Amino acid sequence: MHKLSLTKPYIFLFIFMITAAVYGNTFRNQWTYDDMPVVVQNPDAHSISGFLENHRPGRPLRELTYIPEYHLFGSDPAGYHIQQLLWHAANGLLLFLVLSGLGIEAPFALVGVLLFLLHPLQAESVANISHRKELLAGFFCLAALLAYLKGLAASGLPRLWRLVLSALFFYAALLANQTAITFPLIIILYELLWLKGTERLVLRRPWLLATLLLAAVVVMFVRYSSMFNRQALLAIYSKNGFIAADSYLPLYLADLKAFGFYLYKIILPVKLAPEYVIQFAETPFQALAWLSLALLGGVVAAAVLLRKRLPAVTFGIGWFLVMYLPVANLVPAGYIVADRYMYLCLPGVAMVSAALLQKYAGRRVMSVAGALLVLLAILTIVQNSYWHDEHSLWRHAARVNDNSTWAQESAALSYYLTGELDEALRHGQQALALNRFNTRAYLTLAKIEEKRGELAEALQNYEMFIEVGGAEYPTEVAAVMGRLPYLREQLQQTLKGKRG
Repeated sequence: MHKLSLTKPYIFLFIFMITAAVYGNTFRNQWTYDDMPVVVQNPDAHSISGFLENHRPGRPLRELTYIPEYHLFGSDPAGYHIQQLLWHAANGLLLFLVLSGLGIEAPFALVGVLLFLLHPLQAESVANISHRKELLAGFFCLAALLAYLKGLAASGLPRLWRLVLSALFFYAALLANQTAITFPLIIILYELLWLKGTERLVLRRPWLLATLLLAAVVVMFVRYSSMFNRQALLAIYSKNGFIAADSYLPLYLADLKAFGFYLYKIILPVKLAPEYVIQFAETPFQALAWLSLALLGGVVAAAVLLRKRLPAVTFGIGWFLVMYLPVANLVPAGYIVADRYMYLCLPGVAMVSAALLQKYAGRRVMSVAGALLVLLAILTIVQNSYWHDEHSLWRHAARVNDNSTWAQESAALSYYLTGELDEALRHGQQALALNRFNTRAYLTLAKIEEKRGELAEALQNYEMFIEVGGAEYPTEVAAVMGRLPYLREQLQQTLKGKRG
């Protein structure tokens, strides 16, 4: 294990201070995105008794962290952001310790940590309270790796306890977010790169390892095989405005394009939003897909070629790819791309950057790296501001991703709520023009048209919403059905008045 500098306490203090400085503007943010159903309206997140009743299954560790905040701050979101910043800063601290354990000196490790902390892709996970699951999973994955590394440096009972602690941390990561499922591959990769023979712990017993991996594959197959069906496939296609036969080819080509999209956003993190569009097509001849495949091949080739000369670079690439697997949408899951999916992957980018800087950087390169970090911090502060409330979030999303039907529909609702009906109508119509399967857009557009006095158009869209939205929005459909007789009567009276 690499010995840390005596300035470690100051480095840790700096990490917390820079996190607070860059993300401090999130304290004025309101509830956004999934915050209302996940936190405010979720009884599991309000008390231990509610948690035990488990009204909203999934990610129990995240719900437990909300309970003390609910008792302290109630429905005021400002207090909830304290934990957001603390978890994110703590992840930076753990990442610094991991980088040091990989033999990276403090100045270069700190640059890697700052890249992880300040990258604008992190704004979604930190600024939005419902995405705390990413912060928690990141914390416990890093803690599991650190405990494993410390276990390697010990012997006897201390080694056993640290390895048990590593396993418990991994389990906690799973309780925070199931996307941590591939983390054990990180341990295997470390042993392949740095350890030999009897030094290894996991790989020392290959038959046991093979059995465990086979068991994991069986469990994953049983858990997710039900998602490989026509309904799940068509659901993700319709969500993205695509009509196709029962073929997985468009999905997997879109997955390839998503990989290239992420690399692009890591390098140039602008026009970030909670919704993106990746185009689906049935043809195998999609240049962006094959370009992304070439990039993926190049990344893997670099990892293999550098495994002996720069094992920390290979380890960082491996971390990125291993933690990317669960969000690569190989199983139809609904979202092809989301900023928050990069939270568990970006430690790998930090490892690669820190290792390359240590190997090749001079004073001039470090100065450039410092300038880039300042630029990233500014972009993140700006990105945090878009998460201030639902209006700023979705209006910005509709501007930077005008081909997203969900961003357009959400922007339409925002303008409707603030009485800007012309803008609301434009965005509502655009949402349906992009994707006529956007069920909620019919309801939003109908409300806008009713407010504008366009009752005939409103009735038509209300009726369409009733026809297609019963399964997804039963409560809203029932309310609309109760209101339709009144609207029809109003329309008849309006038409009679015009004839008279």
